[in-house]
Amino acid sequence: MITRHLLLLGGAALLFAPTAEAQDDSQIILGAYFRCNQSLEARTDTIFTDVMKPVMQTQVDAGRITTFGWARHWMGGAWRRLFYMVGTDRDAVLEARTAYLQDMQANHADAGREFNAICSSHDDYLWRGVATSSPAGQLAQDRPGAGLSSYMMCDSREAEADEIVQTAFAPILDRHVADGHVNSWSWLQHRVGGWYRRALVLDAADYKSVLNYWDMLWEDLEEEQPELLREFSAICNSHADYVWDLSLNQ
Repeated sequence: MITRHLLLLGGAALLFAPTAEAQDDSQIILGAYFRCNQSLEARTDTIFTDVMKPVMQTQVDAGRITTFGWARHWMGGAWRRLFYMVGTDRDAVLEARTAYLQDMQANHADAGREFNAICSSHDDYLWRGVATSSPAGQLAQDRPGAGLSSYMMCDSREAEADEIVQTAFAPILDRHVADGHVNSWSWLQHRVGGWYRRALVLDAADYKSVLNYWDMLWEDLEEEQPELLREFSAICNSHADYVWDLSLNQ
């Protein structure tokens, strides 16, 4: 029997309709963030490619989810791998998860046990899209080589932070997408899971590009929206940043 470590899934990284519009639960990411034995974790990449990826593709083909993905730690905290699925209907995403579990348990139990021995703990998150540069229904599709996710702790005014992102930050972020500084951006809202309440996800071609853009973004926010940036930082006043290797999705 495969244990729950491998089977509870979701994503960074990253679900929405036109930019900066408020969303209902029509764009969902279910993500599992794994802590792994670093000396053995490369083996999980092979398990993802050979076993998990084909199983998840059947859920895309069935129309339950729009995409899924795998992210490898490049810089950041204790999470070493991220397995996520994205959909436009929460019930359908949960059905995809159930079907995935059943397939893994019935047909790939050995791979599941090996995975769980390497990545023996994880945190689950269910995210909802609040704003994004991606077209409706295309969140996390055709991702480039690197992603930066800033997972934020926020206080009871977190809805105000959403409004600041949607009204003040989104035009700056969209401009940077149009100028080619970053491929896409997304602002995610916690629905179920761990401690982090919001996440800003940025995708770019490579590590240098996404880190250089991270500096550029905050410089422009400070110059163009200094008061709202200070208000935002007071609401979401701590964060953990990760740079993810997304190359296995290509």
